[in-house]
Amino acid sequence: MVQTKKKQLARKKKKANSHRLAVRCFVFFFLLATVLFFAYQCFCVRQPEQKNHVVVVTYPHLEIPQSLSKRQEQIISHTGYTVSYNKNWRLPNWVAYELTRPETQGKEKRNNRFTIDPNVEGASATNSDYLRSGYDKGHLAPTADMKWNATAMQESFYFSNICPQHPELNRRRWKDLEEDIRKWAIADSAIIIVCGPLVEEAAKTIGSNQVTVPQGFFKVILSPYVSPPQAVGFIFKNEASLGLLREYAVTIDSIETITSMDFFAPLPDEIEDMVESQFDVSYWGF
Repeated sequence: MVQTKKKQLARKKKKANSHRLAVRCFVFFFLLATVLFFAYQCFCVRQPEQKNHVVVVTYPHLEIPQSLSKRQEQIISHTGYTVSYNKNWRLPNWVAYELTRPETQGKEKRNNRFTIDPNVEGASATNSDYLRSGYDKGHLAPTADMKWNATAMQESFYFSNICPQHPELNRRRWKDLEEDIRKWAIADSAIIIVCGPLVEEAAKTIGSNQVTVPQGFFKVILSPYVSPPQAVGFIFKNEASLGLLREYAVTIDSIETITSMDFFAPLPDEIEDMVESQFDVSYWGF
């Protein structure tokens, strides 16, 4: 009888111990599951992104240079570029435009129909002036930058956008630079370009319309929407260009001195001073 009671007490004690163990296991696994759930929420579930309002500062007419000296000019705005035309030279003083990433993907075909700009007031070059002259009809705003629009493509063949250019410049480093600019526009979303001839007094001419032959060419390039903005200039003599592209790179300040123009004037002074006084070869990759 006594042994039976002892056995019953042992069974009750064992049962109670088992119940406490079960409770402890339940609490342990509950806490573990809670910790794992919150860890999953924190590290595995993508949280909604907070919307940041990014303000991109734009500068109207950033591509239009300001002339610091008197020169004959007629400003003409076309679909893809703006030109300052000099009827005395039968050349542009400068051509300026912005090239954006989407514009580099255009599909318009090159038409090769060079023609007089109908907006020009005064004398103009014609096809006959270039015939057997030894010079190419060199585009300042290249046709490949105007593939995004049929009208822009057509207008790129106006003689107001053309200069007599040495074939080994037009087809070599000038072309190489144009191709690089399209790559930079894709990488940076947009590039501002201003280019033009360098004309000395008593320059030679070609053709019956006495089209002035430049001694060289300049091109300034600005990437305004990267941080910080980047810029670089180039000077080419109107002759065969066989050197590396970096050999023609210069500061924009130096081109302003040569051309008596003020580029990118709408920029804040501190930014303009920075981008025009230096250039980063590693950034441009040439």
